[in-house]
Amino acid sequence: EQDFGRSLPLATLFQAPTIEQLAVILQQEQGVPTLSPLVPIQTQGNQPPIFCVHPAGGTVFCYLELSQLLGANQPFYGLQSLGQQEGQAPLTTVEEMANVYLAAIREVQPQGPYLLMGWSFGGMVALQMAHDLLSQGEQVAFLGLLDTYAPAHMPDEQVLSEDVEVLLELFGGPLSLDWEVLRDLPSEQQSALIWEQAHQANLVPPDLGAAQIERLLQLMKLNHKAMRSYSPPDYPDVITLLHAEAGSVAVSSTEVTTDPTLGWQAISPSKVEVHTIPGYHEYMVYQPTVVIVAETIKADIEKGLNTDVETSSK
Repeated sequence: EQDFGRSLPLATLFQAPTIEQLAVILQQEQGVPTLSPLVPIQTQGNQPPIFCVHPAGGTVFCYLELSQLLGANQPFYGLQSLGQQEGQAPLTTVEEMANVYLAAIREVQPQGPYLLMGWSFGGMVALQMAHDLLSQGEQVAFLGLLDTYAPAHMPDEQVLSEDVEVLLELFGGPLSLDWEVLRDLPSEQQSALIWEQAHQANLVPPDLGAAQIERLLQLMKLNHKAMRSYSPPDYPDVITLLHAEAGSVAVSSTEVTTDPTLGWQAISPSKVEVHTIPGYHEYMVYQPTVVIVAETIKADIEKGLNTDVETSSK
């Protein structure tokens, strides 16, 4: 941002990680940054692309390693929150996000079978997108929820603040944090500890401005509000749920649900396939947990695509 004298969309960093590549893209855009929620993370391969929705923090940087582990033949697109750029209005409901994101993914893939997934809050949006596609006569070969709770089963007792949660989404996975120490600190000290370790690990871009950080925090709060107010529709097809066995560091252990489907069986009776993944919610897309997550997703996508072919041939 210092070099170009303007605020850059986070998605642009995926397309052009060097100064030279950024200059070319900005010249092509004639100074107008993209407003699309679609972020091309891995565009090569002949498999149907995976479209993976952002968690509550709004960004999709967290999916980089997952996309790599899924292989060079698997295209992978992230869907980021609108509202990260100055002057860009955020979306405020799950249904609104699903509608806008579907329009974006159809620019890449006009017809199914579709592969949709999302971590945490992103799973809710992916489910709404899958529901809308099915209602329009499209095929959804895979719907993956990465430790996503149904709204009615979300725990109420939070031991970490929303500001701390967004920092964990941005930086928490790669950091060596002592969760017990973090949980016992006041929220201001929690944030300070994460920022300190993120800077020491060179995870924070040196020119990440205060205004952009504030936009991310406000986005997360809006996404949390959308999450709490969402009423998911009945879903007639298979839901694949990857559940973090250790729960979440942000939630008191007394608040953990005993329902292995995390509440989703209520909208998809007998059609929730549950995979229990060792580790915490916060590490679902980071090492070492992400290796197991990627292997599980690959197997379920292959099964879903094969089932889709068999159904189409009948």
